[in-house]
Amino acid sequence: MKNLLLSFSGGETSAYMTQWCLANMKDEYNMVVVFANTGEEREETLEFVRKCDEILDFNTVWVEAVVQEGRAGTKHKVVDFETASRNGEPFEKVIQKYGIPNQAYPHCTRELKKRPIQSYVKNDLGWKGYYTAIGIRIDEVDRINDEKEKNRYIYPLAETIPTNRQKINKYWSDMPFRLELKSYEGNCKACWKKSNRKLYTIYKNDPSSFDNMIRWEKEYGKYIKEGRADTDKTITFFRYGRSALDIIKEAEEIEVREPIDESMHTEYQSSFFDEDLDVGFGCNDSCEPF
Repeated sequence: MKNLLLSFSGGETSAYMTQWCLANMKDEYNMVVVFANTGEEREETLEFVRKCDEILDFNTVWVEAVVQEGRAGTKHKVVDFETASRNGEPFEKVIQKYGIPNQAYPHCTRELKKRPIQSYVKNDLGWKGYYTAIGIRIDEVDRINDEKEKNRYIYPLAETIPTNRQKINKYWSDMPFRLELKSYEGNCKACWKKSNRKLYTIYKNDPSSFDNMIRWEKEYGKYIKEGRADTDKTITFFRYGRSALDIIKEAEEIEVREPIDESMHTEYQSSFFDEDLDVGFGCNDSCEPF
């Protein structure tokens, strides 16, 4: 029997894919569900993963990054809902070694999600040549990896049972629980990939979402990992060289309408779109590690 890693990001689409695979692919694959916690996930995300385990029997393996000294790659440790980091501890360890991630150096997903998951599969399970199921929908086909066959990635919601956002929303609206976040909030507290409108709204609703980024830019902004372009500038998280404090200043100065909660709407209203405010860089309601 083939081995299948179910990459559970903590979002509703990913959870829908996971429950479908567990119910419909058990005769073809030996499956394991893995969730990577960065320490910057919202508490609602952790609660959702816990409920998926308790109510849907996911039996999720929770992992976190363990950064190694020198040239050794990132490993993992297994945690659970009670012991999971909640104040950015794994994220800070990655910054201490690799520097602050941003659009030019987007190593956060690689070091905080992809490599810890791969470390668990290799070292704890001993799997080789396994497949990975990723929760990308039919309306997100542009996100499918061009080398999916080489990497053994499968996309059940895009290829096996074509599923769009509306179907996902309907499924969870009929369930006794769901992810208690608006879609624009996403699992990560203040991801640098988010559009300006989303970042401004997140700050106005919960200023503490930026606390760690402010501290990390102050403490590690001058650290430049070997191999990064030489610069005299302070390294910051956000596009166009903006810092977390810059985002906060903009949010306080600009009056913007709250982003549409796509989990409650069937269409994105085109008249609402503003290129300066709504263009993001790949941040969806969840961050897929693969």
